[in-house]
Amino acid sequence: MKVYVLHASMYGHTITLGEAIAEGAKEVSGAEVIFKSVDETEPDELKSADAIIWGSSGVFGEPNPKMSNFLSKLGQLWFFGNLQGKVGGVYATTSTHHGGVENICRALQTPMQHHGMIIVSNTGQFNEDRAVYGNPYGATAVIPVESAKDAPMNRPSEAELKIAREYGRSVAEVARKMTAEMVHA
Repeated sequence: MKVYVLHASMYGHTITLGEAIAEGAKEVSGAEVIFKSVDETEPDELKSADAIIWGSSGVFGEPNPKMSNFLSKLGQLWFFGNLQGKVGGVYATTSTHHGGVENICRALQTPMQHHGMIIVSNTGQFNEDRAVYGNPYGATAVIPVESAKDAPMNRPSEAELKIAREYGRSVAEVARKMTAEMVHA
């Protein structure tokens, strides 16, 4: 079972959140996780995926230009229905609390809906971390911009990373169930 975790990161923050998602997906038995940048991904690769989780940093509440460019290349996959029935998930990062992570996630889900993918929401055991950091649309993190160019890169909080790992595992588990159903059909 192949799970693609794709990132469109501008400064590395989104990569960090994506790595946590990939870690969670790897916890699922039989999952082969491919973690890479959208800049390095050819659309045809996604034909072999059982699940695709793509994420982007935000620019004024929308996916960044790297992700927009990648999504614009998926037309032929849409035309031939190559992503229909695949499991999908999304993730997003911003640098401020009102940077639009929910909007970015919703914008990342829209192409999945056009492709006929099955989107997994990011729900789980409700607790204090989910109340503060959770997002039903996907995994998210608010990571402030570094104070100086030579400062160490800021990272998502431990709670954000934990929720991201849980989400990666959840998407992969749904894909595993879907794959098993198709084998037994």
